[in-house]
Amino acid sequence: MKLTCNVIRDLLPLYVENIASDDTRALVEEHINLCTDCKKQLEEMRMPNELPPDTDATLLKKLKRKLSMKKIQTVILSVMIVLVVVITALAYLTAPNYFPYSDNLISLKENSDGTILATFNDKVSGYYIDHYLPKNGSGYVYSITVWNIPWEQYIIKNSVRSTVLNPNGENITSIYYYTADGTEDVLIYGKDLYAGGGTTSLPRLVLAYYVLLAAALAVICAIILLIFRKNEKIRNIVEKVLFIPLSYLVGHLCIKGFTTSSYSAKRDFFAILLVMFPIYCIFLIANNFYRKSKHKKQYNVDR
Repeated sequence: MKLTCNVIRDLLPLYVENIASDDTRALVEEHINLCTDCKKQLEEMRMPNELPPDTDATLLKKLKRKLSMKKIQTVILSVMIVLVVVITALAYLTAPNYFPYSDNLISLKENSDGTILATFNDKVSGYYIDHYLPKNGSGYVYSITVWNIPWEQYIIKNSVRSTVLNPNGENITSIYYYTADGTEDVLIYGKDLYAGGGTTSLPRLVLAYYVLLAAALAVICAIILLIFRKNEKIRNIVEKVLFIPLSYLVGHLCIKGFTTSSYSAKRDFFAILLVMFPIYCIFLIANNFYRKSKHKKQYNVDR
């Protein structure tokens, strides 16, 4: 029986793998010595079968981009947390510590031109002066308070020496000192306009209004978020808006704690706004991480 090329080619895999019998191997070798096509087929089968390299790097680039973005967001998150800590620390280091009145705290001297020079104790690093014209119009009533701050007390020594209370020569009827602790003001110059009754300088409550406004806005956003919880587009927008009042409330907590009254409301308000920005960024990045983690967990469950 003559062996055809088809029969030999059926036997070639056994021959190449060395699992054919000696007789079969002899038949195959005899045939390929005479048949060029079968010999070429054998050589091709003996060549290593290497898979072509995958040149599509789209998936790798996408993964690299995701990892890079996550790394950038992590760095930004760390920077924002550090900013919150630094701003809060600076706010406390620069918070005024108001002095109670004492005889050697302020000395007043009336000059020949009608101006009054106030000279402060060496411990004083700042002061605030306010004045108003009473109903009788006899002369201005001045209110003054002084303080030092931890920054200048422990880190950089600095003090104010003196200031002219009425540089334009305004007529001064009375000068009161207030301690900014709710105690009664002390008359330190001139006529006591509140004899028998006294007067007390109260802290400003404007920060309380901002806290209430932020809390109300947060509640409204939370209600809208609950109503449109299944609408992803609206939910994403409302979440970003919700983080604004929440950031203000957390910022107020960092700067003022649970107190809303302040004798230096403008300073405190700007400090809250300053710390509010990094807190808002922290909310956004943390929410983004939470969404990706939730999506990944859902993807694993679906698989």
